[in-house]
Amino acid sequence: MKKTVILFLIVLFISVYTCFLTYWSGSYVVLDPNWQEQTVLTPESVQDSRDIYVIDKWIYAFKMYPVRSITFLLSASGVIGFCTYFVRKMIRKRKNGNTLF
Repeated sequence: MKKTVILFLIVLFISVYTCFLTYWSGSYVVLDPNWQEQTVLTPESVQDSRDIYVIDKWIYAFKMYPVRSITFLLSASGVIGFCTYFVRKMIRKRKNGNTLF
């Protein structure tokens, strides 16, 4: 059980770190002189680069820095998998009448 919790914490840390790293790298779209060509969902009527949608920043990060973004997706999937595992284990223990810890 301890190994599972330690592994969960490591994957959680990697997920949070790569989430911020991906968002930070996506914010570079603001510095791009052709930022209007890089956006997908931001309306063309937007003139100021500070008004770019957050989802467009994420899409930019996925296009320009795929390793960081894929690492984030994989680690986030791992966190969701661990959470599902812990919840299923907790439900199973409650059905059997055992205590949680």
